[in-house]
Amino acid sequence: MLDQNAPIRGTETRTLAHWRLAGGLALAHVVLMFAGLSQEVSPVHGDAADKVLATFAGASFDRVLVGGFVESLGFIVLLPALVFLARAVGRGSEAGRWAGQTALAAGIAYVAVTLAGGFPPGAAALYGAQHGADAQTVAVVDEIRIYAFFLSVLLLGLHAISVGIAALADRRFTRWVGYGGVLAGIATLAGVAAGAVNVASMVWIVWWVGVAVCLLRGPGRGDLAA
Repeated sequence: MLDQNAPIRGTETRTLAHWRLAGGLALAHVVLMFAGLSQEVSPVHGDAADKVLATFAGASFDRVLVGGFVESLGFIVLLPALVFLARAVGRGSEAGRWAGQTALAAGIAYVAVTLAGGFPPGAAALYGAQHGADAQTVAVVDEIRIYAFFLSVLLLGLHAISVGIAALADRRFTRWVGYGGVLAGIATLAGVAAGAVNVASMVWIVWWVGVAVCLLRGPGRGDLAA
């Protein structure tokens, strides 16, 4: 006779597969992003215009564009991971759903700001530097990329805090995703306010890798406190 209390194995397998796929996509975002960055050049805020021009003029145009394409793929694969996470936590209460949807909105806005506000100005500055644009013009165009990055990291702070609140509302993954998300989000926002934007973004990335591990472990097995 069939045990009515036994789990439906096919459904259980598919559910776990979805969690693991989302975790894989979350990790793929980090891997593709750093792989792309390794092929790019990125002047920093405060560099003199002549230095910005020299940095872009001396770079391999094709290599940088390939790196940018690989990095952009990292943001494309991030989207389904963000959607899954918003559906996986924060479903048990109104506060949790509110936080989960806020996290999704912040995550999508982060991707949009990066793809629309970060990559095009950087490519334009590179093209201009190698096709006769003057140093001031190249530097101003690149500043658009830099300020888009600053704003995108603010969105990461909101995302982490919102995911953390959603996880705490559900009492799922409370230590790393929950409390860790709230603390990582606050640290990210504080880092931007202090001007340490690169450090702030790394805080979110470290936390996000932990979130990916939770997703890979699956429902009920993903809390790093276990």
